[in-house]
Amino acid sequence: MTGPLRVVFMGTPDFAVPTLKALVGDSAFRVEAVVTQPDKPRGRGKKLSPSPVKAVAVDAGIPVLQPVKALETGNIERLTDIAPDYIVVVAYGQILPVSILSIPKVAPVNLHASLLPRWRGAAPIHRAILAGDTMTGVCAMIMAEGLDTGDVLSRVETLISDDDTVEALHDRLATIGAELITRTLLEFRDGLVTPQKQDDAMATYARKLSVEEFAVDFRLPAQEVSRKIRGLSPYPGAVTHLNGETLKPLFARVTEKGGVFGEAGVVLALSAEGITVACGEGAVVITQVKPENRSAMTAHAYTLGHKVKEGERFV
Repeated sequence: MTGPLRVVFMGTPDFAVPTLKALVGDSAFRVEAVVTQPDKPRGRGKKLSPSPVKAVAVDAGIPVLQPVKALETGNIERLTDIAPDYIVVVAYGQILPVSILSIPKVAPVNLHASLLPRWRGAAPIHRAILAGDTMTGVCAMIMAEGLDTGDVLSRVETLISDDDTVEALHDRLATIGAELITRTLLEFRDGLVTPQKQDDAMATYARKLSVEEFAVDFRLPAQEVSRKIRGLSPYPGAVTHLNGETLKPLFARVTEKGGVFGEAGVVLALSAEGITVACGEGAVVITQVKPENRSAMTAHAYTLGHKVKEGERFV
């Protein structure tokens, strides 16, 4: 195969942008079209806005397709006419039918934000932090009919630290994934990559987040409280209440690893660093918060504006 690899890219959110940019910026590839979700109303004015992927595609002069459903006949016909070498999928937002997966000459390749078969499904980054995983990564895999069940072509690992939030890990994995995809597509074309079947017995499912999971339970050990807050930050955000006001803590670190330091949820100390709160075991320091209907701010700024006092209790 000579000349640049012809690619159709399918993706929607910010996570997909680095990979699209990497493909556009590499002379080894030619992105023939981008498929993304339809424009959606956003902001207070509910003005129709393009997806992050569409914005990049338009700037690059790439044709954009926005079917409501990927399996629409017109969309399949367009992709069939393009006859790309690869269809590359990164967080597109829909399960693709065989009629699309069978179109590319080489393969349909997906970038998934976990170390498959762990955390197949919709929320792998959140679930990895919430579960206390110390390692995660990204996988490039050949797409199959099942949910993230295809053969893995390549993977890159990264440690999850106690400083990681979903936002930080999301951005890191998006960057790592962009490099992984461009390298893998070339190596697979050249026969340098052997697909590896996943062990279904080791699979875990990263189910969508539910509202019931958002509440912070300070009766849990401090490490679990920290993971709950970081594993939902900044979106959708863990939820707690102080003096009748709804509050989303955005970051919390463990300040004591053992012992009981007061009734769970009680404010133990206030400082420039943040709010120290007792947990079932140990305590956490909440350093950043988002009050209801307001922008994120430091916890210290919040305590000054709301005159928070030691002894008050999060519920």
